[in-house]
Amino acid sequence: MPTDNFPDVPEEDPSDPNEGRELSGSYRSSRRNLMIISAVGLAWATAQFSVSNFQIKMLGASMNLSNISVPVLLGVALLYLMVRWTMEFSMMERDIRRWPLAQLDFRIVFTISRFSLLAVTAGSMSRSLTTIIGLIAALGALAVASVVLSILLIFVTMPIRMWARRRAHVDSAANAAYEAMYWAGLFAVCLTVLSVILFGICIYHYPSLSGVFWSEPPSPVSLSIFIFTLVAVFLSHWLMNPVLSRIFAIRPGYQTKLDDDGNRVITFVDDQKEPLL
Repeated sequence: MPTDNFPDVPEEDPSDPNEGRELSGSYRSSRRNLMIISAVGLAWATAQFSVSNFQIKMLGASMNLSNISVPVLLGVALLYLMVRWTMEFSMMERDIRRWPLAQLDFRIVFTISRFSLLAVTAGSMSRSLTTIIGLIAALGALAVASVVLSILLIFVTMPIRMWARRRAHVDSAANAAYEAMYWAGLFAVCLTVLSVILFGICIYHYPSLSGVFWSEPPSPVSLSIFIFTLVAVFLSHWLMNPVLSRIFAIRPGYQTKLDDDGNRVITFVDDQKEPLL
């Protein structure tokens, strides 16, 4: 039987990259609290429960919370817990923050908490399962619109960058293509955000248009907060990348040093990502 089809297997198992790694207890507690409030926010946005008679008794005093603004309460709690949870992750050791499983856990929790915050703002206008489905469709539509606009705008930015490089006598098709993709993506995101803002303005000025999406016209404050949150969640996909690079302690892809003449020398290194398993 030919042995070429058998993969090489070492006599001993390689070292386990997950050995000795463990998330801190404070991070686990912050993550648990954030997930609980996120679940409560999603349940409230889908009209799974209502606050009709809610009281807190503390130190001999009774506080009636039946008239509280639930979206404000949940929104503030989510924002605080997201900041606290991020700080707890950032205070762990670098080898833990570079752990691929810890980074995956962070991204999953971050995605759920952002969507819950958006659902709470949408629930202030209309609480139903249809609202959550509409949110998912809206986020998908924004992503598709930005991608389509990026592809279309490349046909505009590419000739401009090629012309600019020829005029500067630094012809490079590869660099021009990279710059064209960057500017096309930037313009596409800006146009998408501008479209969302214009949509909110149209809803505000033409109440009959809101009947397509809501049974009753939303209040201007609720609509403004929802549009702002929708734009913030959409842009966080790009704006959070530099922050996540520092939180995850990602190693740079190059090293710098000074030579004997005082000139800075840049040396590119291989990707040093740690194995997942």
